[in-house]
Amino acid sequence: MEFVLLTAKLPTAPVLFLLALCMLAFSAVQSASWAANPVLVFDVRTGKAIVARDAGKPWHPASLTKIMTAYLTFQAIDQGKLSLGTKLKVSKTSSAPPPSKIGFKRGTKVSVDFALKALLAYSANDMAALLAEGVAGSQKDFARLMNATARQLGMTGSHFVNPHGLHDREQVTTARDMAILTQALLSRYPQARSYYSAPHVKVGKKRLRNRNYLLKIWDKADGLKTGFICPSGFNLVATANVGGRQVAAVVFGTRSGKARAHKAKVVMENAAGYQGSASLVSIQNQGGKPPNLRSRVCGGKGLRMVNASQFNGWGATFGKFKSAAEAEAVVSGMEAVRGAAMKGAVGGVVRIPFTKDYVPVSFAMSQNASKSLCRQVQAAGGACDVVSPATFASFADLAAREKGKGAKPAKPVKPAPTSSSSTNFTPRQFNSNRTERVPASSR
Repeated sequence: MEFVLLTAKLPTAPVLFLLALCMLAFSAVQSASWAANPVLVFDVRTGKAIVARDAGKPWHPASLTKIMTAYLTFQAIDQGKLSLGTKLKVSKTSSAPPPSKIGFKRGTKVSVDFALKALLAYSANDMAALLAEGVAGSQKDFARLMNATARQLGMTGSHFVNPHGLHDREQVTTARDMAILTQALLSRYPQARSYYSAPHVKVGKKRLRNRNYLLKIWDKADGLKTGFICPSGFNLVATANVGGRQVAAVVFGTRSGKARAHKAKVVMENAAGYQGSASLVSIQNQGGKPPNLRSRVCGGKGLRMVNASQFNGWGATFGKFKSAAEAEAVVSGMEAVRGAAMKGAVGGVVRIPFTKDYVPVSFAMSQNASKSLCRQVQAAGGACDVVSPATFASFADLAAREKGKGAKPAKPVKPAPTSSSSTNFTPRQFNSNRTERVPASSR
């Protein structure tokens, strides 16, 4: 399901595509298989969904589970069962979870305040277990409380087994449910912001950085929580203030921590100009089993290549990135929000030859469609440059040169004006052995 109310204002004249790109050749990575990964953007104040794509699809939450752990901890504080100054003793079971963790020894007393900081900023699994035991007495009883609370909130597609999100095939959620939980946390316990927006957690002389890379690359972002296990890919619930409007996004299944941040930025940036069109609870959960992305994310497989010579029509690019994973996520995010403007187009990743940089690109478009798309993206504050068929032809020519003997590209020549054309181009399917490195630990 996808819905977007196109009410954003159009921008000024588009910026011309950089002539330097005439020197580039590329290989393209199709994003069709990744575009369908769940995305949901909503207005924090109204609780209205702005963009929803596969928002009811079952998914493993990974460390997004800790949003529920935080919610129940703040609830316990509100009910007077705990206070921020309450000291919780590290037990054998709460010290047992693997990293990410703080690593306090058994018997150490830790304040609820510190445990919340480590939980929401650093995603410490041992602190999740500690808080669970402090709230409910045991992690098993806490899981029961998590599920009871999920039912009360209307999270009909979620089931929790542990407080930290380490992989269990029975631990399931949906983007819809995570949005409902996030809305509840933000509205009922606004004090949580100081925890999830903290740049680091201080442990003795060490400063453990916040794992949310979005806070580093976008000054409008102010939270919220990351998650990663191999079966789920890299997940993110993110919040940002865009033009005085508080928006939040749920992004599932990207290939890296940076990729999830870039995708969240793209979807929130582009959706913030639209009005919400439906309540979160009106989105239907699908049921079934979550997909397992282990081979794609931790095996680095699934990048499908398109030969440069097959590109035609007009198109657009959306910035430059250091990995194919990041560029792929940007194309996927752009399709989720700007799907109407990109109807019939093909999305992929452009590699800049003689470098390790990548450019997300949409192609097989008409001239008018490309210009309209870039006007919309630029109006939202994003990067977008129109690409002509002549430039695509230059890419293909220089790709062949690079494959030849590694010859350096020739001096760029300004392409001749090309008339507008619309195509029904459908790329051939390819198998690829290309891999992407991912972190080994769960976050």
